[in-house]
Amino acid sequence: MLPIARWTIGPSTPAGYECLRKSIDSFLKFYEAEVVICHNCPPETISHICIGDFIDQTKLEHKIKPIGVAWKLYPPRIDVNRYEIQIDNDIVFEEEIPEISTFLNNDCTLLLQGDSRTYGRFERYVPEGYEINSGIYGMPPEFNLQKYVDFYCKKDWELNAHGQHEQSKTFDEQGLVALALLNYRKHAIIPATSVTNCEHELVQSKGMHFIGLNRRPYHRPFALYRSQTKKLYL
Repeated sequence: MLPIARWTIGPSTPAGYECLRKSIDSFLKFYEAEVVICHNCPPETISHICIGDFIDQTKLEHKIKPIGVAWKLYPPRIDVNRYEIQIDNDIVFEEEIPEISTFLNNDCTLLLQGDSRTYGRFERYVPEGYEINSGIYGMPPEFNLQKYVDFYCKKDWELNAHGQHEQSKTFDEQGLVALALLNYRKHAIIPATSVTNCEHELVQSKGMHFIGLNRRPYHRPFALYRSQTKKLYL
């Protein structure tokens, strides 16, 4: 069976919706997968994307209402019998990522190296020495993320993303992903040099993560990337 590649998209900027399509198209250049788009945004904003299935998260039953980036955990798994990889809409791939290939061919989880420990109330549960960003994460068949959500999230998601990340609302989601996937017996971690942080500067790499694209009206690194990849006609 093909692995599932899923993207979650909520209210965003026009560039954020544009990048979602670029993210899907670029991933499919290197990997065969069934595409699923989970959304909690107006359907018309993503109606131009004709690839894959859609899950309207607002119509799912939630014991605890998700907020901000915590929507990425709803549903925790689409098919627990298959490899499943979650990708942020603001990540574009330029080359194959070795760790993704490792994940898809082995019994392990997949994580992305970040540049800070922003885990919300789950900070103390994540082993020292790991800086994980939940922009990309993957789960092998039979990995039960639902049990972690049910066990650790018995109350509302905590509002603990502040300052420039206020729109994300919570870092609990990132902490939960890190503690759950690092707890598995084996894991592959994509280095930050392979998928680079392009929040403030365009850093060319195998993959580029345009952090902030969904909240900033003008994102200079993404605008520069788009201008470089635009076809020129004589």
